[in-house]
Amino acid sequence: MTATNRSNRINGGLLGLLVGDALGVPVEFTSRAERLADPMTGMRAYGTHKQPAGTWSDDGSLALCTASSLVEAGYDLRDTATRFVRWLDEGYWTPHGSVFDIGYTTRHAIKRLRQGVVTTEAGGQRE
Repeated sequence: MTATNRSNRINGGLLGLLVGDALGVPVEFTSRAERLADPMTGMRAYGTHKQPAGTWSDDGSLALCTASSLVEAGYDLRDTATRFVRWLDEGYWTPHGSVFDIGYTTRHAIKRLRQGVVTTEAGGQRE
């Protein structure tokens, strides 16, 4: 595989992740029955999180933090953790400059990272 082909595949994977995430943001937490009655056929505005169409979530932002860390620093968990903290504190890699949704477990882990807890210990121990 050529370097260009590899780069295109990586970029395509990230773009696909963000598009899929953005499709789900307006209907997050809705039921399967609601989706069957009103299927997603394109980008929608507002909905669950009151965001404009095309907005990706914390999932997409944290994937971009991870990808940029891997590209710029290699496999360096401290660098990745720093980017996660920047995401929460500064809106780094968010689509509109601020965090609009974060799960409890993610918030707790990033809080622990901010406090200097070792990256491999910052997450919870439960399933």
